[in-house]
Amino acid sequence: MFTGIRRRLIIYYLVVIAVIVILMGAFFIFFLNYFYMQTLRGNLYNQARLSSALILEMLERDAAYEEIDLLVKSMGNELGVRLTLIGVDGTVLADSDQDPSLMENHINRPEVIEALEKEKGIATRYSVTLDEEMYYLAIPVYPAGANDYYSEATAIVRLAIPLAAIRDAVTNLVVFILGALLLSSLLAFAAAIAFSERITGPISTISRAAHSIAEGDFSPDLQVEGKDELATLALNIKEMGISLNKKIEQVLWQKNKLETVVASMSSGIILTDRDLNIELVNPAAEELFDLTGDNVIGKPFNLAIRYYALNENLKAVSKDGEARVMEVNLYYPRAAVLDTYILPVYGTDRKVIGSLILFHETTELRSLEKMRSDFVANVSHELRTPLTTVRGYTETILHEDLTREQLFDFLQVIDKETKRLSSLLDDLLDLAQIENEKGFVKKEPVDLSILIREAVKRVDDARAGMGTTVSLDLPGQDVSVSGNPEWLRQALVNVLENSIKHGYKQGQIDIVMSADERQAEVLIKDNGPGIPEEDLPHVFERFYRVDKSRSRKSGSTGLGLSIVKHILEAHDSCYRLESKAGEGTTFIFTLPLSNT
Repeated sequence: MFTGIRRRLIIYYLVVIAVIVILMGAFFIFFLNYFYMQTLRGNLYNQARLSSALILEMLERDAAYEEIDLLVKSMGNELGVRLTLIGVDGTVLADSDQDPSLMENHINRPEVIEALEKEKGIATRYSVTLDEEMYYLAIPVYPAGANDYYSEATAIVRLAIPLAAIRDAVTNLVVFILGALLLSSLLAFAAAIAFSERITGPISTISRAAHSIAEGDFSPDLQVEGKDELATLALNIKEMGISLNKKIEQVLWQKNKLETVVASMSSGIILTDRDLNIELVNPAAEELFDLTGDNVIGKPFNLAIRYYALNENLKAVSKDGEARVMEVNLYYPRAAVLDTYILPVYGTDRKVIGSLILFHETTELRSLEKMRSDFVANVSHELRTPLTTVRGYTETILHEDLTREQLFDFLQVIDKETKRLSSLLDDLLDLAQIENEKGFVKKEPVDLSILIREAVKRVDDARAGMGTTVSLDLPGQDVSVSGNPEWLRQALVNVLENSIKHGYKQGQIDIVMSADERQAEVLIKDNGPGIPEEDLPHVFERFYRVDKSRSRKSGSTGLGLSIVKHILEAHDSCYRLESKAGEGTTFIFTLPLSNT
C-alpha cells in the first residue's frame, strides 16, 4: 500500500511529527509543571498570610493555645492542608493534624530556618510524623503594625501538602498533554497520508503512463488536475508520447524502406560492426556466398566468408577508415566475378563503428564483354577473308597481263566473294535488327502451313543444286499461329538452308507439323552427317561452325542458327536441336496459336 516515494514521504512526515510532538510534549510538561508549582506556591503563600493574620489576632488578645489549636485545625481542614503554628524557639504551638504537645521541636527544620532568615521558607522532605513526602511553606508572624524587615517574629506559620497529591496533579496534567499530543499526532498522520496521496497520486499516474509509453502505448490515459508542476509534467509526458510515437513511426518507415531497398537489391550487402562481426546480410549476399542470415549474424566475418584478400582489406578499412575497391573471384558455390566495395561506417564521434561491404556481380558483364570481343574478332575475320580474296584478285587484274579466260575466272571469284560479303553483312544487319526489336515484335495471325511452303520454295535453287528432296507432312486444315510472318519465314529458310548446305547430296529433308489446342509444333529432320555431341551446345552461337572449312566453301556465314534462335525467342517459342554424328539432325520448335 505504502511503497516508493509515498512511503518515504510518510516516513519523513512521521519523523517531523514525532520530533515536533516530543519537543512540544517536553515543553508543555515542563511549562505546566513549573506553572503548577508556582501557582501552588503562590496559593500556599496567600493561605499562609491569611492564616497568620487570623492567628496574630488571637495571639494579640492572648487567646489560649487550645483555642488557637482549634482554629488551626479548623483552618487546615477548610484549606485542605496541614497547618502548623511554631514558636520562634521551635516549639510547636498548634497543628491541624497532630497533638502539638507530642511533636518535637522544629527549630532545625529547613523551612523554619529559611523563613526566619528570608521571610519565606520552602522545603520538600519526608515527614516522620505523617510518614510521607511533604511540601512545606513557612512564613514568620510579626506583631501588628510592625515592619517585617526590622521586627522580630512572634511565631511561624507553616503549611504543608503531601507530595503525592502534587505528583498526582502533575501526572494528570502530563496524561492530558500526552493525550492531546497523541490525538494531534493521529490527526497529523492522517493529514500526512492524505497530503502524500495528493502528491504521490499524480506521480503514480505519471509513472504508469511512462511505463505504458516504454511498453509501446504512446497514448496512455494521463489526466492530472491542477496547474502545478506535476500537472505540467503530466502534460509534457503526454506530448512526449505523441511526439515519440511520430518519431518511432518515422524511424520504422525509414527502417522498413531501407530493409526493402537492401533486400531487393541485386547487389550483395554485408554490414559488420567495429569488431568485424556480421550484423546484416541481404538475400543477394546470402545467395552469392551460400549463407543463411540467421546462422551468420553475430559471427566473425572471416569465419563466414573465407577469402583472405577480402578479410585483409576489411581489417584495413576498419583500422584506417579509408574505403577500398577490389575484385573477388568466387569458385564456390558457383563461379562468379564480383566488384567489391568496402566502405567505413562512422559514428557520431567520427570514429569507425563498422564496415559496409557491397558486392556487385559482373560475371555476365564480363561474359558480354568477352562475347563482344569474340564477336568483333569473328566479324573481322569473316570480313577479312573475302576482302583479302577480292583485293588479291583485283591487284592481279590491275598489274598482270591476263588472258580473257583468266580475267573471266578472276572476275567470277571476285563476284562470288562479293556476294558472300554481301550475305554476311545482310545477316549481321538482320541479326542486329532482330536483337533490337525482339522485345516488342509486332505479331499477327499467320497460317503456318503457307509459311512452310513459302520457305521451301525459297530454297528451291539450293535444294536443286544439292539434289535434296523435301517432303511435307502438314495438317489438312489451316493452322494459324501468332507471330511476325517475315521473321518466321526467315527462320524456316535459315533452318532449311542449313540442312541443305551441311547435308549429303541427294539428301532427304522431312518437315512434319502438328497442332493441339494451344500450340503448333514443327519438326525439320535431315539425314545428313549430324553434329557431334560436344558441338551441340554451341551451334546457336555467332560464327560457330562444326566443320569450318566446309562451311566457308558452302558460303555459310555462321549466323543462320543464331538468327533463328533470336527469332524464336521473340515469339516465346520452345526450341531444341537433336543430333548424333552420322544419324542426321532434327530441329523442333513450337509456336502459340493465334486464338489462345
